[in-house]
Amino acid sequence: MRVLVTGIGGFVGPWLAGALRAHGHEPHGLVREGDAPPEGVPTHTADVTRRPEIEAVLRYVRPAAIVHLAAVSFVPEADDAPETAYRVNVGGTVALLAADRTVATDARVLVVGSSDAYGAVRREELPITEDVPFRPLSIYGATKAAADVAAGQWARGYGLDVVRVRPFNHTGPGQRASFVCAAIARQIARIERGEQEPVLSVGNADPVRDFSDVRDIVEGYVALLERGTSGEAYNLCAGEGVSVAEVIALIRTHARVPLRAWSDPARRRAVDVERIVGSHARTSVATGWVPRIPLAETLRDVLDDWRRRRD
Repeated sequence: MRVLVTGIGGFVGPWLAGALRAHGHEPHGLVREGDAPPEGVPTHTADVTRRPEIEAVLRYVRPAAIVHLAAVSFVPEADDAPETAYRVNVGGTVALLAADRTVATDARVLVVGSSDAYGAVRREELPITEDVPFRPLSIYGATKAAADVAAGQWARGYGLDVVRVRPFNHTGPGQRASFVCAAIARQIARIERGEQEPVLSVGNADPVRDFSDVRDIVEGYVALLERGTSGEAYNLCAGEGVSVAEVIALIRTHARVPLRAWSDPARRRAVDVERIVGSHARTSVATGWVPRIPLAETLRDVLDDWRRRRD
């Protein structure tokens, strides 16, 4: 089937395009002016917050499905520009759904949310299922919670074929150094080249997170496009908790030089949840999807990627 992917020029987009092709689908991309889309993917330019522009693309492409990746996805960026985060993450989602309803493509829409929407999770609620209520702590989490609620309303109220997905932390080759695993890998690559002192600067290394490989996550997106239930919400996660300190320990086994880690107070978040671990049981039962790539392998690939990138 023909699948239109918004935000295809970001970290996840190229991986998703490859996964769609591997499963016999035809990816198309929606990009902003000036974005660099994946090679070989037909792309169409529009601002995701402008409904008439999206409608024009939908009329031209006539997709059988849409994956909505486009978002302000970095927590500090959302904190610095909350108006933009709400406009893109919430307004962009609503504009896309309204355009889809107007054009009447009958396309399945996979709205990509985030585990950050769960926010202040209590210990007794772990592992996090899709029934845990949203208590977002960050601007980013709040925008993703609002977009998720809106998507559910459009499915119930207007009968759109909408599937909501809530991915937990994921990483892999190509991720920018704003995110923790990529930031650590970039520093190690710089240390190996003699461009940085042999000290890793990190924030709070104690919080436990549920890290997945981006290649597993995009397989989950394809599985939900093909076999997810309309109107339902699904977690995508590894189902295992790993602290940032454990991430450092794992990735250090691949380092070519000795180094140590230092917790920089300037990198610490003002509010941090102690432990976030999800359950992918609903997704696995519905689609057969399970995470397959071990975190140690993912981190090795991220480090090798930064050795090649040299930036």
